[in-house]
Amino acid sequence: MIGLTIRHQLGEWLRLAAPTLVSLLLLLVSIAPWRPFDAPLGGALVAASIFYWTIYQPEAMTPWVAALVGLASDILGLSPFGLSMLIALIVCGSAQFWRQQLADASFFLVWLAFAGTSLGTFFVSWALAALVLEQWPDPWPIAIQNIVNVALYPVLTLLFGRLQRALWNE
Repeated sequence: MIGLTIRHQLGEWLRLAAPTLVSLLLLLVSIAPWRPFDAPLGGALVAASIFYWTIYQPEAMTPWVAALVGLASDILGLSPFGLSMLIALIVCGSAQFWRQQLADASFFLVWLAFAGTSLGTFFVSWALAALVLEQWPDPWPIAIQNIVNVALYPVLTLLFGRLQRALWNE
């Protein structure tokens, strides 16, 4: 009886921790020097994970969790301190705002919403970088990160969906 309860609690913890662990894994992959393609990701893949999990498993990807994932990116020095956390919260907030409409929507509509959110984070990142640097930076590095992120969203959601079905029996 006690073993079954512990096993059940461990399973619940794993289900709730999976989106965070996936996001942190994507953060590490995006900064790894051995990544499978040569694109300047700089933690951009994390936004796809936060967006997906906020829509489909909101109890596991809360704003607090998104903020902690953003903080991890900030600690790794991928952007001016605080920017990754702000972007993570914007992505989470956008997904929460549209969650009711997107939870049962077609994949294309969800992808389009993610692309719009990504465009919004591009402008926020670019404007805040300009404030920090006191000049308008070249927008292309940030734009390429967002384009790659939106382009990889279908592949990532396929993997996220399989993990969700495995852990939540959906």
